[in-house]
Amino acid sequence: MLPDDVSRAVLVGRVWRNGVINGPCVVAVRNGEVFDITGHAPTMSDLLERDDALEVARSAPGESLGPVQALLENAIGGSADDGIPRLLAPCDLQAIKACGVTFAVSLLERVIEEQAAGDPSRANALRAEIQTIIGSDLSAIRPGSPEAAKLKADLIERGLWSPYMEVGIGPDAEVFSKSQPMSAVGVGADVGLHPDSKWNNPEPEIVLAVNSQAKVLGATLGNDVNLRDIEGRSALLLGKAKDNNGSCAIGPFIRLFDEHFTIDTIRNAEVSMLIEGQDDDFRLAGASRMREISRDPLDLVSQVCGRHHQYPDGFMLFLGTMFSPIKDRDAVGGGFTHHLGDRVSISTPSLGALVNHVQRSDQIAPWTYGVRALMNRARASAAVSATVAAKPAAQTKPEQAIYPSLAGKRVVVTGGGSGIGAGIVEAYARQGARVTFLDIAEADSRALEQTLSTLPVPPKYLHCDLTNLDVLAKTFADIGTVDILINNAANDDRHNLADVTPAYWEGRMAVNLRHQYFCAKAVAQGMREQGGGVILNFGSISWHLALPDLTLYMMAKAAIEGMTRGLARDLGPDNIRVNCIIPGGVRTPRQEALWHTPDEEARILAGQCLKKRVQVDDVAAITLFLSSDSASACSGREYFVDAGWYGA
Repeated sequence: MLPDDVSRAVLVGRVWRNGVINGPCVVAVRNGEVFDITGHAPTMSDLLERDDALEVARSAPGESLGPVQALLENAIGGSADDGIPRLLAPCDLQAIKACGVTFAVSLLERVIEEQAAGDPSRANALRAEIQTIIGSDLSAIRPGSPEAAKLKADLIERGLWSPYMEVGIGPDAEVFSKSQPMSAVGVGADVGLHPDSKWNNPEPEIVLAVNSQAKVLGATLGNDVNLRDIEGRSALLLGKAKDNNGSCAIGPFIRLFDEHFTIDTIRNAEVSMLIEGQDDDFRLAGASRMREISRDPLDLVSQVCGRHHQYPDGFMLFLGTMFSPIKDRDAVGGGFTHHLGDRVSISTPSLGALVNHVQRSDQIAPWTYGVRALMNRARASAAVSATVAAKPAAQTKPEQAIYPSLAGKRVVVTGGGSGIGAGIVEAYARQGARVTFLDIAEADSRALEQTLSTLPVPPKYLHCDLTNLDVLAKTFADIGTVDILINNAANDDRHNLADVTPAYWEGRMAVNLRHQYFCAKAVAQGMREQGGGVILNFGSISWHLALPDLTLYMMAKAAIEGMTRGLARDLGPDNIRVNCIIPGGVRTPRQEALWHTPDEEARILAGQCLKKRVQVDDVAAITLFLSSDSASACSGREYFVDAGWYGA
């Protein structure tokens, strides 16, 4: 899996780390161990732009993630241990480009595909006919040369000229966009065939890693999955034939150029491939010898990038292959095509091996983490860093953790205009989440919206009377799919038994209980359709302490805990987590203005284990945690943030 001379190879790559990181990281391999060097280069694109990329890869400090062999075995063995970082394709922001028909053999096969119009049964006869006319060895013809021009004229006269011939022996190489940035899969992942394809094959290739200055920094291996029937029907179907979910595999690592590994190593490399059928014991081995390429790798780079076209994030460049399998598999004369489950191994001594299994592109894991998610993660980190840097030395607000899984999430906070809700809105916004908050307190809400307007992803305020179920339903319909719902809105007006009327009773239930249920109902279907979500309901310490003059409020808050457990049970099969947060005595402007007294302060502190008042940020902190992927196993429970008041 690793280069034969791995002890002196400088290998860099990317892994997905679970837990607090929960995202992609840049790594380097040293002495058989993998180190996270993301702190020195947040993306692979950034690393390859550094003048000291080699030195960073060799010696920059970083956290050890364990033996590289363990990561490879986890990727290939299918155990998928969440405790072990998962290897990704070693590129991220780079464009993924590919060169076609750069070998004479592949040129002939492309012409055959076109002439056969996607019908594999015609391939053998066409192959014999074309080789009789033009011969099987085109490798001696230099693209763009007078000899190539003479052959072109002859083929046009015979009616055999093809667009593939044009890019194969003409002056201009075929260069196309193979796949989108961030979409390539890594070693051990499934590669995908479009479900419409019945004639297809892998293409084992060397892939160059090129920075924005068109400097080749290193190389890796790639599988350019090819759909011969679809492309053969028309060259205009190249997009459908080439760019599908899982149709591009790259890895396992990028080997950086140094004194032991240079572009000449690439020019003389031999790329081997082995296809092993899992359902029919079929085996097919082949090789692609880079010394037989018709265009020099650096010439191909210059045709991709220069004054005519720039790539500010760099690019990965597939160099093409001479391997074009024609061995019959299912029927005589039918040639080769993949079966689902095929194991494809692509290797060369200087780069190691890239191993993948073949499945349908509509049945493998969907591509969900793209450039926007990466940017949101970076924005969240920057926002939190800026907030921490701006804090005065005497600030005692609790430090908030960064949860990369929250970046870009669609969050709705009810009652978000003031108090605890406002703190939660700010906390999510500083994580890079897309926050919408609902309230009827227009002035407070607009002020909060303005205060947070300079954040990279500022929150949005919507006026919504949650006690009006028609308005509630329309508001959520306008918002669309929600990832995280924070049921926070409430009103803790004091009251006594003698003054409670039926109308007042109904009003207290509407403002403190009913809307939580119907907000949950409004978001559940969207969460179900997207594969999961989080609902956090806010309870209260009050009924656990039997506080005076709050009977209806405590009744509603007690019911919320029961509702939470019921919803958690009902929605759990759809991967929707439901929990209840129970704040203690939180000092908010409302509490300060209406009920705070020195005696009340003393009573609360005396009842708590911790002799400090709970702050809004303390409540926001557990809210962030419970909605992040770090709490993926938490549901159906109550979480107290009360400084040890209840039960003390």
